[in-house]
Amino acid sequence: MTEFVRAGSLNGYDELARKLGANPVQLQRAIGLPTSQLRDPDNLIPYEKLGQLLELTARETGTETFGLRLGMSQGLRVLGLFGAYMSRQDSVTSALAVGSKHTHLHAQGAILTLNPTERAETALKLDILVAQHGRFPQLMALSIALVYQLIRDMAGHQWHSSRVLFRYPPPEKGRDFYQQAFACPVEFNAEHDGFFIDRETLCKKPRTLEGLVNEIIFSQFEQLKTDPNSDLTPLVKHAILGLLPTGDCSKTNVALCLGMHPKKLQRALESSQTSFRSLLEETRKEVAKTAVFKSSMPLTSIALNLGYADLAVFSRSFRRWFGIPPSMAEGRRPS
Repeated sequence: MTEFVRAGSLNGYDELARKLGANPVQLQRAIGLPTSQLRDPDNLIPYEKLGQLLELTARETGTETFGLRLGMSQGLRVLGLFGAYMSRQDSVTSALAVGSKHTHLHAQGAILTLNPTERAETALKLDILVAQHGRFPQLMALSIALVYQLIRDMAGHQWHSSRVLFRYPPPEKGRDFYQQAFACPVEFNAEHDGFFIDRETLCKKPRTLEGLVNEIIFSQFEQLKTDPNSDLTPLVKHAILGLLPTGDCSKTNVALCLGMHPKKLQRALESSQTSFRSLLEETRKEVAKTAVFKSSMPLTSIALNLGYADLAVFSRSFRRWFGIPPSMAEGRRPS
């Protein structure tokens, strides 16, 4: 089974590769990754390709710490509106619980777990299926660094772990850079990949990154930033699409992701002669049409990804939209 990851995982890749003397476009072509797939951070690319690209780039630039350097330049912004949603939780623990539950929204086949220890801290463990058995150490370094930066974004950049763990052996060059980047001891050849978080940090209310939502709006809907009176419908649908699989796609949560009060969002949609309920229905219908008629994804998975409690509820909606149950529509196009 092929796992996919958001193209946003490569945020900052081109700049870092060029800085180290490599041609990022040539490297992407070498592993069969079209640059057109990387233009939209929400596009999905094969996880395997991401691992191959990072390993190739590390070799071509002679930089064993490439994945770590890239991950340390990232953070909540890489997750898009889902990152904004995480930062709106009541505590860092709640934010990580949301991230753990819905890791697949950013990277399929990545498993994030939190295990309290006897000491006053919690062990965060990250498993990536495509990186098992020592494959793609650059990918693992990128991933651990990204999660580490997520904590720093939410808790403050003065935070650091008591120790960071990697399963792979230490690099021949760059071990000191690991210590400097994480600002704590780093252990290699460990039993798992991850790091430790103190309980005090976990109880903190996450910081809200200044301008986070505006940056997302600017990068994906530039006209909405320059004209605050323009139609918010595309942005709201984008937020709905991101939150549907969480099962928490309410008007309140969408408004929080967009940095707006729910009543302000409601007024904005009314001025565009629509409503949250209408956009939710429209988005679900669009996704269902593609997923059912043009893919082999199991119907139960489609229903859950659309935020339905079970297949029966989804089937009733599908019949209302297209006049037939989804079980009869698989592999067929609507008339």
